[in-house]
Parts: sequence; structure tokens; C-alpha cells
Amino acid sequence: METESKSEFITELPMEAQEILKNTDYPVKRNDIIEQARKNEATPDILVELGMLPDKKYDSAEDVAKELHIIYMGIPAEVPA
Repeated sequence: METESKSEFITELPMEAQEILKNTDYPVKRNDIIEQARKNEATPDILVELGMLPDKKYDSAEDVAKELHIIYMGIPAEVPA
């Protein structure tokens, strides 16, 4: 499992999403993240948001958080310089 990240994108996520990503083994595909969320009894809103992730492999919680940032904000994630 990945160690807890201090990423800006991770910390902007709802706590429930942070916990799911923290407890997920990487690399992982979208459907595996959704399955982990179901095991954690995630709320329907979180499951819908995870279902909106592009169907690809994610190498870290940060990768997932960046994609969720786009879903939440509607704009690509910019890493601060």
C-alpha cells in the first residue's frame, strides 16, 4: 500500500475519498478503485464520482486525485511551481 500522501490534490478530496485512496494498492484500474470503495461502504455520491474516472491504470493516489480534481472542478489540475 502507498504511504499517506501530503499532496494538495489528495487533501482537497472529501475524507471518505481520501480514506479509499489511502487503503488502495497501486497500480490499480478504475474498476478496482470502485470495488475498494464498495468494500468500504462508500456513499453513492463517491461511487458516482469514482465511476466518472477515466478507465485506465493509476499508479498512485495522486494520479487518482488529479483526475478527481478535473471531475470536481471541471478544469485540468495544475501542479503549483
